[in-house]
Amino acid sequence: MISKENDTPTAGVATPQPRYAGFLARGMALSIDILLVHLLYFCCFCAVTTALWALSPHWLILLSSILLSLVVFLLTFPLFVAVYFLALHGWQGQTLGKMFMGLRVVRVDGGEVTPGLAFLRFIGYGLSILPLGLGIFWSLIDREKCAWHDHLAATRVVMK
Repeated sequence: MISKENDTPTAGVATPQPRYAGFLARGMALSIDILLVHLLYFCCFCAVTTALWALSPHWLILLSSILLSLVVFLLTFPLFVAVYFLALHGWQGQTLGKMFMGLRVVRVDGGEVTPGLAFLRFIGYGLSILPLGLGIFWSLIDREKCAWHDHLAATRVVMK
């Protein structure tokens, strides 16, 4: 007679707890993201200004092209930042800064972040930063190292 082995886990075995990312690792990832966003945005600014100037390479046209580009880019910068964070969190669960630092955003149950959760988390960034960054610094005292935007979206930042 062939006996089947029990595939259910034993009661005494504990599942491993995820390693939550600390304040410094998250801060470094955010610093990298801020640097990259500004660098990418500056490259786009230079490309648009150069393209406008190429239409008529006169110095007055260059000056007006720079001023026009500045106005347009200052108005679109918040949209650029939103697209960066929403697209990368919703698609990969991590921004480029988090990739570099070996961090990932996951749901509380360990699942992938959806675009809707990425949007809620992005809105939560504003709420975390609004009262002098108190929501960000909250991760220093939180047992799971969560900031307010993590609690709002039911997400956690974990080490890979």
